[in-house]
Amino acid sequence: MRVTGNNVKSIRTTVGALAAPTSGLIVVALLTAFGGCPQPTDPIPANNTTDPTNGGASYIGSKTCAACHSDIAATQTLTAHANALTPVLDGAPVFPAPSAGVPEPPAGIDWAHVSYLIGGFKQGALFLDADGHIFSTGVDGIATQWNAALPVNGTTGEFVDFDSDATTPVPYAFARFSHETTGAIAFSAAHPLTQENRPGIEGTWAEPGVQCEACHGPGSAHFFTVDGTPQIDRSRIFVDLTGVSTCKACHSEPFGGDGDEILAADGFILPRQQYAELRASGGHRDFSCTTCHDPHLSLSANRDAAIRNDCTACHVSVTKAGHVGKVFRRADGYTEVLSCESCHMPYATRAFSEASESVAGPIGRIGDTRAHVFRIDTDPTTADGQFKDAGTRLRLDAQGRAAISVDFVCLRCHNGGELFTLTTARAAEIAPFVHDFPDD
Repeated sequence: MRVTGNNVKSIRTTVGALAAPTSGLIVVALLTAFGGCPQPTDPIPANNTTDPTNGGASYIGSKTCAACHSDIAATQTLTAHANALTPVLDGAPVFPAPSAGVPEPPAGIDWAHVSYLIGGFKQGALFLDADGHIFSTGVDGIATQWNAALPVNGTTGEFVDFDSDATTPVPYAFARFSHETTGAIAFSAAHPLTQENRPGIEGTWAEPGVQCEACHGPGSAHFFTVDGTPQIDRSRIFVDLTGVSTCKACHSEPFGGDGDEILAADGFILPRQQYAELRASGGHRDFSCTTCHDPHLSLSANRDAAIRNDCTACHVSVTKAGHVGKVFRRADGYTEVLSCESCHMPYATRAFSEASESVAGPIGRIGDTRAHVFRIDTDPTTADGQFKDAGTRLRLDAQGRAAISVDFVCLRCHNGGELFTLTTARAAEIAPFVHDFPDD
């Protein structure tokens, strides 16, 4: 066995083909037969940094990658990425801790009638039927969206309505599953296929969930065999050195877009737009996602390791505005040790759920996902003032910057609950000077 660089042989026998479900098992068997994973001989990785297709390679599956990269695979499987879409094979899908998963399908539906679970790892879940359509309230007449228990916004775990206006089965569209799968291809005249022949799925994917090859490209040119002998070509696997182009494909709307706009609805930022938010965050515009995040580690399972740099790595001399060491306690039992993120990354995004007025107070708003717009709007307006185009987009200034208004920030805590109450106007008046307050 040998590892090659740029002088790799041109004749290749690929280990797996697009969407071949057993390719990982074949590779594991090959590696076992040949005594394990090929060992690198080149001390300097010769990675591909320009072509995410790896020369038009085919997908071989995350099990193949795990055969050599077992340490990374063990942590990546704990992430929300890996669990974005899960096939339902034998009862309720099992998610890694600390996810509570989904206890049951919607009322009157058993797991045998569910083909896939969208989400389920943290904020909530939707369910695909046997034909690949999303169960909806409008068509099925029941609450079909699972909102998981989320202490930050007081959600306790319940089914709620999803697409109540639907009159025909809701397809699992490419616009959605492209963010939740690996190797997604839209249904078209050139690609007239649906996943597993399920008519409700508008296209195909190589693997459910956001797995290794979603970021590193298809792997058949990286790992292959020559005359039955496993080989590795380090120059034929994509590595995005900054993470920018890779992350923006899924974390912008639409999929693969430029991230020039931040879409919104019903007073909240829509999910999966962190790249666009970061670009609109002023001084952090040129940051990449991997500046702060380790993409192979789970925030839920091991936050301390998953965050490469927290705010204080750069902002070493900025005070925490008198909040340092303070613990926010809410009447329903929720507690939070206050940090930079508490104010500069408020829960202004909603993927599934939002707080009721009994939790958020009469003005404060709490979604289920932290925003990545770090700037705070200190104009005395409600959250509606930061949106434009009838509330469908976040407003950007002449420099392309966005900002989150104080009712998402200050009034999340100061809303008539356990702490003293601030009005929007008073919060906006205080906010420009808040870092002038001492920490003690």
